Amino acid sequence: MSLRVERVDVTNWLEIAELTVAKHQVNFIESNALSILESQYISGWYPVGLYSDDMLVGFAMYGCREVDSIWIDRFMIDLKYQGQGFGQKFLVYLMEHIRESFKVKKIILSVTPENLKARKFYEDNGFFNTDEVDPKGELIFMYDCMEV
Repeated sequence: MSLRVERVDVTNWLEIAELTVAKHQVNFIESNALSILESQYISGWYPVGLYSDDMLVGFAMYGCREVDSIWIDRFMIDLKYQGQGFGQKFLVYLMEHIRESFKVKKIILSVTPENLKARKFYEDNGFFNTDEVDPKGELIFMYDCMEV
């Protein structure tokens, strides 16, 4: 299995926008279409499709680089590929891609407090709760790239 991230562009935006999550997950993440639109009007965001070989399995958006950190603002695996290990594989792959591209010390993300599965998922992958809350009321998690 060959993993890759591919920037959203005219050739793949519609397919990426149509990816979905389970009904109980809808309130935990913005739509891919909204994320793609935001990236066109707010500079510094990088929307990418997550591909396993030639199969589109998910979407992520990262950016908003600060001095020594960068945000993963969106991360999702399509409903039909959930439960197959793609989330963990792509999170590790994406974090390595970010570290190589931006040479940051920290990767930051936020999680809806009620999303217990996501909180555990990120903690299991090296993120820790900073005990801070973002303006939307989401919990801020951080990954320390210097400890790798």
